Amino acid sequence: MLASVVVARSAGTAALGVFGLALTVGLYASVTADAGIWAYLLVELGRAPRERWSGIWADVVRFELRSAVPLAGLYVLVVGIAVHGAYRPALIATAAWWLLLRFNIAARSVFTVAERVGAEAVATIVEGALALALVGLAATLSHSPSLPVLGLAGGAAVGLVIRLKGLRALGVSGGRPTRRARNLARSAMPFAAFTILTTVYLRIDVVLLSLFANARSVGLYQPPVRFVTALILLPDALATVLLGRAAKAPESRNVKGRQEQLLTLGLPFGLLFVGLAALFGKPLLGALYGQEFRQSWLALTLLTATVPAALLTALNGNALTARGLQSARIVCLALASILAVGAAIPAILLWGYNGAAAVSVLNEAFLVVAYAIALTALAGRQALVLPRLRLAFRPD
Repeated sequence: MLASVVVARSAGTAALGVFGLALTVGLYASVTADAGIWAYLLVELGRAPRERWSGIWADVVRFELRSAVPLAGLYVLVVGIAVHGAYRPALIATAAWWLLLRFNIAARSVFTVAERVGAEAVATIVEGALALALVGLAATLSHSPSLPVLGLAGGAAVGLVIRLKGLRALGVSGGRPTRRARNLARSAMPFAAFTILTTVYLRIDVVLLSLFANARSVGLYQPPVRFVTALILLPDALATVLLGRAAKAPESRNVKGRQEQLLTLGLPFGLLFVGLAALFGKPLLGALYGQEFRQSWLALTLLTATVPAALLTALNGNALTARGLQSARIVCLALASILAVGAAIPAILLWGYNGAAAVSVLNEAFLVVAYAIALTALAGRQALVLPRLRLAFRPD
């Protein structure tokens, strides 16, 4: 989010639009190339005894290394052929960042299951601070959005070094691979479909906006997107930790109670953020990004409304995954992705980036209902994770 502020202030709205699209495409590329490995690791490590972790991690490292060069070559070739204008150099520059992102997210899964929050926090803070400094320097030297993207890659490289040291301290590194890369990819395939579809339905709005609107509109949409991405980090991290626990004991009442307690406390805060965005979004955007961005307040309010719904979908989606019902979760995400594309195109043509934000709210509401139906039908009503007021005051 702070990087987007720096780019907007230094290079302007159109450059921010190109920078934002580069981040979205880089995330798409990283998630696709990762093939669901980070989500597979959460479940696999949660179920495996600690002595097997080094072998599982070695399998992942071999897969990531062997696939990096061919995937990077394919990415650059596709971008070179399909993308033109100012977007092309920025998207090519994104290759280094998303390749590093694959390793960082996989390592993060190990720290999550091990519940070593401190080790991951150190890597994240150093990576973020360095990346922001490099983005600021790059934006000062040039108005080209390609250089700030390379600044993100510099931060990710340092973050990876720190995480590798943390894995060595955990005793996870140094193992020998036990599975062929092809077999690992096959095991992770259901998670690949899940992670790719999740990314598609979450940020397809930015891609569609870049196709049906100009770079300035994409730039005006970036502050709401970055704000909401920042807001959702904490609930997303908590849901990820709870997935590792749920994988060990999917029917545990204690795990379900923790999830419901999180919802009971988290949903009111999410609704509070919606109200704050509606009341103070316009002056906040103007103060941070510039007066031109004040007009994005409605998109900010709409996207903020997805935060409490996203917490609900994440926890009930986890309930499906932990019970071995990943295929049902994929079906729900596929339907949400179809809705995201089908509804976003006319909405963008009619209302621009505000239409894209409105469809994001519609997508999240649809997924809440879809997960609830799937979980009730396949695991029973008792499997649903819902907020319960009494849990907010339950002592530990």
